[in-house]
Amino acid sequence: MTENELRNLVVQTAKAWYGCKESDGSHRKIVDCYNSHKPLARGYALKYTDDWCAGFVSAVAIKCGLTDIIPTEVSVPYMISAYQKLGAWQENDAYVPQKGDIIIYSWDDTGVGDRTVGASHVGIVTDVFSSTITVIEGNHGDAVAYRQIAVNGRYIRGYGLPDYAAKATAETGEKEENEMRYQKISELPQSLQKETQELIDLGVLSGVNDRGDLDVTLDELRSMIVALRLFKLTKEA
Repeated sequence: MTENELRNLVVQTAKAWYGCKESDGSHRKIVDCYNSHKPLARGYALKYTDDWCAGFVSAVAIKCGLTDIIPTEVSVPYMISAYQKLGAWQENDAYVPQKGDIIIYSWDDTGVGDRTVGASHVGIVTDVFSSTITVIEGNHGDAVAYRQIAVNGRYIRGYGLPDYAAKATAETGEKEENEMRYQKISELPQSLQKETQELIDLGVLSGVNDRGDLDVTLDELRSMIVALRLFKLTKEA
């Protein structure tokens, strides 16, 4: 996947849990997802009655297989420490984030100067339009919900910046391979063959002749597979 596809995957995975809430117990699937990942951060299993904003962000990382760049935690202060250890912490409130960045708030922020202490809440940036940031958060009013906040706005403590570029597999050094047109499933990388067959079975990807041969590039195929994975996540939610 490209860096942008990875960012989209994180955002769409988070959105698939929109509306999950404590009142009907639907947030429990998020808590269960967090607890399924081992080792647990500091050995702590998240309880259904705990604050779960950090657990939500962590569960998204687990679902996406990106826990090496989006560290799992149930504590917001410890989450900051984890990003600092990765060299991926941005303290400047005026930073303009990208979708998939992790925003951390401090409710003790007076609005004067750049807040450098405190850690109260965390969410995932889904969009930035002009000077407005849209964020999806777990445990926002005891539910998965959206918030909008201004760039450089009050209460922003800082940002965790997952290194999506380091995980990208389709942006650098692979241009010729990505633009090659593949004719048979057996010619594709083995890691893509199963989902390619699923796309054919669903009728999303069809053959170009009676033999069912393909006519697709890796870039085109990866985009379709991302859409397939997001479709599955939406059904699971």
